[in-house]
Amino acid sequence: MIRIHAEALEPLDDVAAELIRQNGPISPVFEYLGKIKGTWRAVPATRLSQVKPCCSRLDLYKEHAGIDLRDIFPADEAKHEKAKIATWTWDTYLACAEKLFKAGYPVGLPMGQTADSVDWVGALLNSYGVVMVDAKDNIRINSDQTREALEYLKKLMAVNPPEVYAWDDAGNNRWLISGKGSGIMNPPSAWAVAKRDNPKVAENCWTHPMPKGPKGRFVGQLPTFYGLWNFSKNKPAAKELLLHLSQKASVARLVQASFGMTSPPSTPCTTSTPGRPSRRRSARSITYPPRGDEQTSIAGAPARAEVGAQIYNQAINTVMVSKFTQGGEKLDDMIKWAENELEGTLRA
Repeated sequence: MIRIHAEALEPLDDVAAELIRQNGPISPVFEYLGKIKGTWRAVPATRLSQVKPCCSRLDLYKEHAGIDLRDIFPADEAKHEKAKIATWTWDTYLACAEKLFKAGYPVGLPMGQTADSVDWVGALLNSYGVVMVDAKDNIRINSDQTREALEYLKKLMAVNPPEVYAWDDAGNNRWLISGKGSGIMNPPSAWAVAKRDNPKVAENCWTHPMPKGPKGRFVGQLPTFYGLWNFSKNKPAAKELLLHLSQKASVARLVQASFGMTSPPSTPCTTSTPGRPSRRRSARSITYPPRGDEQTSIAGAPARAEVGAQIYNQAINTVMVSKFTQGGEKLDDMIKWAENELEGTLRA
């Protein structure tokens, strides 16, 4: 939407510069979408912005997979050990998922065409180094990295409940809250509802970083923005309001009101927002938002943002995975399908 209305949006470089001065670097996902031809046409918003890391059941992981997630990701960040965190890889995740599936408590990873599905799959593909379209419009989906990631996903999806292919964005939340699921990839919204509907589940939820792949540790980010029409009659007042909404105290109130579901866009804000310690204790979401070696990402990047938006909106990544893992299509045929779809996005 920002790019569609770019010419009607007031440049906000001055607001963005002040936010960076106050809070530090803005997440590259926000810059990728909000900065057009070197100009900020919209600035990051905290409200409804999310990242989607792991939310796992401490008790089920410990009992059935033999892993103490609280030991790997303790509540006290000063006790985080790089060596322990390094063991949390996609291979480890698969080994846990297989044991949890056998015990009757599978992880629930949606594979539909909605945001929750596209975001976690995009993060996994990035962690394997998969590029669909590069910044110069070269289609690069036909790669060893794609084949490696898809072969992995075929194993992982086999130990998910079969209905994940039909889930909407609430499907994984309901799965965890029901008590049947051992883990999802989501903001703390599922925990917030579980507090009301299934307190036993809520007591055992632990939000923590995504697994690491061969090319790094990535988490899906879904950003929102504030914009200002260039025909507005009082632009100085509007910019003052945008700055006020982005102050740390304002951000803290938004984060707390959402039970930690919303995520600040600037890296320092994620670690020092006032009120964060109380949210950490109550939401049991000790490493939300991301920090350490976890990088934010969005499906479709690093293609030009207008191309990346089409890749995201058409859910090319999850449809591709579904064709291979559920549809029984051959790997080469499925990759050729994806190439054709990506050619269409470039033509559009």
